[in-house]
Amino acid sequence: MRSRKPCSANRGRTVWGRGRRGEPRLLLYTDGWSGTVLLSATIVAESRIAIAPVLRRLDALLGAPVAAVRDMSKGIDQALREVWPGLLILTCHMHFLRAEELKLFDRLYPRFRLTVNRRGVKTRLFALRKRLHREKGTSREAQQTLAWVEEILAYRKAGQGLSYPFFLAEVEFYRRCEKVWRALRRVLSYPGRRARGVPYRKLEEILGRLFLSKPGNGQLTETCVKLEERWVWFQRLRRVLRFRNGPIPLDTEGRLPEGELEKGRRKLDWFAGNTERLPLSERALRNDLAKVVKDLKERREELFAPNVVVMARGRRVVRAVPRTTAWAEGRFRKLRRHGRRIKGNSEVEALVQREGPGLLLIENLRSPRYVRCVYGNLSRQGTRFATVTDQALATAKTLTGLSEDSPMVGNR
Repeated sequence: MRSRKPCSANRGRTVWGRGRRGEPRLLLYTDGWSGTVLLSATIVAESRIAIAPVLRRLDALLGAPVAAVRDMSKGIDQALREVWPGLLILTCHMHFLRAEELKLFDRLYPRFRLTVNRRGVKTRLFALRKRLHREKGTSREAQQTLAWVEEILAYRKAGQGLSYPFFLAEVEFYRRCEKVWRALRRVLSYPGRRARGVPYRKLEEILGRLFLSKPGNGQLTETCVKLEERWVWFQRLRRVLRFRNGPIPLDTEGRLPEGELEKGRRKLDWFAGNTERLPLSERALRNDLAKVVKDLKERREELFAPNVVVMARGRRVVRAVPRTTAWAEGRFRKLRRHGRRIKGNSEVEALVQREGPGLLLIENLRSPRYVRCVYGNLSRQGTRFATVTDQALATAKTLTGLSEDSPMVGNR
């Protein structure tokens, strides 16, 4: 790519917007290889009209990128294509997975989750655990019951901090309850145990809300089985995109060599072929998987686009383009955690939108490469800032939403 500053050559870029519906959006534009934040700005909406001027400003300062990775936002995609026609644009694998998983689970999981929660099992288990801790019972029944309750209520740990759609918490909760229910029924079948095991009977009463013969309980089990079957297909979809079966994000860089990209293309064909062999009785699953396969084929060139050739020290080299915006999303999470520490509560959205652009850029100072490129060393910060012109300062304030001319001022 052409570059007007020596430290910005051969950039692969990530564009990522974050904000709630109807609220200002924070736009983050990073160098996908070094992780440097090139620009962060507050925009009125995640639309082509709002984003394109920011990209044009970046083009004027740094030149065109060799590639861009973005989420599935139409506004970002349209702005990229308008400002840089013919640019290699990649779809973030993590966001693609999230969108396709919703297609697989939104038909069944929300209702399953609501039904399980309405049984009141969690609330009663928490109350039972509190009571057992308070009584500090030493009997075998009390200790075993407490161990079972703790095992069930630790279900969220299996998700390693992930939420829906990357972790089906209520499915994990239901299966743990089922495991304990079977063990409990086996213990209570022993002669004489039922008469003495008061904690056992209390736990049996609670779990019976899910497993005794009542209207809807049989359907819960059937739905759970269907969800687990769909989860198997989702794991296969991960393998298509070369993500191992583990938490997401797996790798904030998310780079794939050419060999892995070729494997992904072959896996896509394998995935499509296997969905066609499903029995006709699995009509709902077949239909949902057909939508996933359609999206895979439509975005094949964006998901498995080849890596780029760039000039490095006078030689042409292949650089692996990042396949995910997970690194940028991590920056937003970090920014919100910082806001919660400052305010002491979770209402940080206004603070993030107002102070976010500056805070994200200041994070660059943690990078020795950035400091060396921009300042030489931190002791020269004052000297460099003294050379900033009023025009450049006004432009920076307009982009970040701090200028009186910015449309964001009236929205605060």
